[in-house]
Amino acid sequence: MNKSILLILACSLCASNVIAQEWNKDWPILKTYQDKYLKEVAMPLGGIGTGTISLGGTGDLRDWEIMNRGALGYIPAFKLVQPTIANGPFFAIYYKEQGKDPEIKVLEGPVSQDEYYGDWGADAVNSGFPRFEKTTFAAAYPLAQINFEHRKVPLDVRLEAFNPLIVGDADQSGIPVAVLRYVLTNNTDSPIETSIVGMIPNYIGIDGWSGTPEGNYNEYRDSDDIKGLFMYSEKVDKKDVNWGTMALTTTSDGDVSYRTSWAKLGWNWTFREFWDDFIHDGKLTDHPDRNVVEMTDKDVAFLEERSENEKEKIKTPPATLAVKHLIQPGDSKSITFMITWHFPNRRAWDHGTHHSGQYGGEDIVGNYYTTQYSDAWDVAKTMKTNFEELEEGTIDFVESLVNSDLPEILVEAGLFNLNNLRSQTVFRTEDGLPFGFEGTGSIKGTKIGAEKASGWGFGTCTHVWNYESTIPFLFGDLSMKFREVEFLHAVNENGGQSHRVALPIEKGTDFKRWAADGQMGTLIKVYRDWQLSGDDAKLKEMWPNIKKAMSFAWNGGVWDIDKDGVMEGVQHNTMDINYVGPNPQMAGWYLGALRASEEMAIHLGDKAFAQECRSLFLKGSSWIDENLFNGDYYEHHIPEGESKVAQLGKGCLVDQLVGQYLAHTAGLGYVLDKDNVQTTLKSIMNYNYVTDFNDHFNTFRSFALGDESGLIMASYPKGDLLDFPFPYYTEVMTGFEYSTAAHMIYEGQIDAGIKIFENVRNRYDGYKRNPFNEGEYGHRYSRAMSAWAGILAYTGFQYSAVTKTMNFNPNSGSFFWSNGYGFGTIKISESGASKAVTLTSKKGDLELSSFKLNGFGTIKFKKKISIKEGEDYTFSVSKN
Repeated sequence: MNKSILLILACSLCASNVIAQEWNKDWPILKTYQDKYLKEVAMPLGGIGTGTISLGGTGDLRDWEIMNRGALGYIPAFKLVQPTIANGPFFAIYYKEQGKDPEIKVLEGPVSQDEYYGDWGADAVNSGFPRFEKTTFAAAYPLAQINFEHRKVPLDVRLEAFNPLIVGDADQSGIPVAVLRYVLTNNTDSPIETSIVGMIPNYIGIDGWSGTPEGNYNEYRDSDDIKGLFMYSEKVDKKDVNWGTMALTTTSDGDVSYRTSWAKLGWNWTFREFWDDFIHDGKLTDHPDRNVVEMTDKDVAFLEERSENEKEKIKTPPATLAVKHLIQPGDSKSITFMITWHFPNRRAWDHGTHHSGQYGGEDIVGNYYTTQYSDAWDVAKTMKTNFEELEEGTIDFVESLVNSDLPEILVEAGLFNLNNLRSQTVFRTEDGLPFGFEGTGSIKGTKIGAEKASGWGFGTCTHVWNYESTIPFLFGDLSMKFREVEFLHAVNENGGQSHRVALPIEKGTDFKRWAADGQMGTLIKVYRDWQLSGDDAKLKEMWPNIKKAMSFAWNGGVWDIDKDGVMEGVQHNTMDINYVGPNPQMAGWYLGALRASEEMAIHLGDKAFAQECRSLFLKGSSWIDENLFNGDYYEHHIPEGESKVAQLGKGCLVDQLVGQYLAHTAGLGYVLDKDNVQTTLKSIMNYNYVTDFNDHFNTFRSFALGDESGLIMASYPKGDLLDFPFPYYTEVMTGFEYSTAAHMIYEGQIDAGIKIFENVRNRYDGYKRNPFNEGEYGHRYSRAMSAWAGILAYTGFQYSAVTKTMNFNPNSGSFFWSNGYGFGTIKISESGASKAVTLTSKKGDLELSSFKLNGFGTIKFKKKISIKEGEDYTFSVSKN
């Protein structure tokens, strides 16, 4: 099945008419958006830990979040004289047919009607530009294409935008770059002069939250096979969080012209002067800030009236770069631009305005990516050197996934939420260690809250981050570094793990609070990541604190007080409350942690601890099934005499089996009775599924509205709704929905699981919400990266670098696999009573001692096989 073709022809969420212009046939396409479904589309471009710039559905550049803080909604623009209209970043096209006047159009579709009406008319930057009548946005993250249409434009115009995403290589996936390639095709019988121009204000010093640009300059450079403008500041403090460099460059062989700044004129005549210059011949005349620009007599009248302030240089001088070509009939030209950046002064847990200074908020911890490059020009140079390899590697990954026989909704959810890893939600400090907020902030804040923040939920909060299943299977080394933070820097002397880590890392345990779900979940994750990596040395290094953290469950005096495998004490958790008494949510986490610790202890020869964990697991699992399962689902038992305020009680909780979900992704098997687990998931679908939120009473945040559908956090089908239940019980949140839906798929309840995935993505359809921004406590929420588990569940993929084994479900077809260090495809087909399997490694080498088709059969290779990168291996699996 070729989804690229099918989804161009038909898209249930998008307008049905098919555009005439072609797409890049080498780039896979998963989703197309057009007409009203473009309204909220904004795909972030940038690397892991670098921040991003978002490409809007109409072709605009928005959400400039590259200066160490989340800043959704921020667009750098320059104003000259108050009052005046601001010009923001843009790309535009000049074209001239023979015998006709030249034309200019900004490379954007129509202004959204939401921005038609402001205090001064249209409330959109660059609204005065002529523009295209229509755009269509096609994407398979991180590859995006936009076709621009206008009935009077004699060219086919397409934008191809991406940033590198190389599975298993966080460094190459962490390049601070947005690549924009404009492809122009002449469909006429005569040559056409064309020129693409791009402008970015040099706004170094201000990021949407704080700061002032001062002494900013742009310098034209022509070296290393790239040409462009290097943006820097001479007066912004080099220790400031907003200090750094930027560059706008091109690799084109066309006729390049530039402006290091624009003429500083009043009443936005500056824009008119640029227009007149560019439309004259499609080339730019520089107006450098360092020289006095001579004005003509016609300017004298208003020049004499300028204030002293107006005579100063432009605070954020526009860096403007143009590339001109003559395109012959039937020919095409590709003009590639790169926006690169380099801002080294990240502060620890910097919230912009909210909680500033808390847990190291004022300390400079740096950025790992800025240690890889000297400045923004160096980024561009490095990118140019490896451009083809990086683009091909990105395409290979996305194509392998998109063209596999996976339900496209699972691919969409997993792939599109991968962008959260590359947003300001995640950063890497100078030493390479990774950290994450729960979500990022908007400069506009919210009408329903009094506070604003560039980041929400500091500390790589373990009870939130436990849900994500994306990083370990795509970037294994990076995932293991998250485990290093948790077990080498966040475990206190008593074994309690700080569920929010402080920075700088030397202060990692300063936050002396523990979360029962957070701590138990990290134990499952460290087992999973060790299995995927096979890194015994790292496991041994972390083992003392792993053992200490596991033992804290019964030695800490707060959770499993009587050491019987069941938590009955005060259990802080992701609902932001403290459960009291046995409950399924903490029970599943605890049992999964005991199983993971048992397996690690066995491998390391710690037989006594393995036996201790095994004994507690067996007692606890049996007790939970016998006492908490009510025939439909597992209940929370609140002890007599304890407060029922902010508790669950007899409610049916959406993620009561979340520990079992993560145990499945780690290959640990069942931690609770299989039949009870499967019955519980059916009950969750039966009791917690809302098909119309017009009829749903919600006491807290609204993430689903109107006729949308989704799984609410808790229901009370057996009565006994508490007067004051835990606060989020009426909400829906995508990370909980995904993890539960993936678990349903693991248990064979495929239709129900896929339905939930579809419900979520229908809410993020490009019209109502941004498909690249699933929120919860802030934007691009980390928990939403649990979506990748849908792919794992459907394929049944498991891999162990420790035992050199791989598992897959026995369904016929071609499927994608990735283990965090490489990826490839697998083709399974019927072969009599056996199954024929062709396993391909597209990146990385793969070693196997055995291979299992779940529920069908296992082959143990007589001799360990090694599949090198780019090779495949075919074998048969007989039915057991």
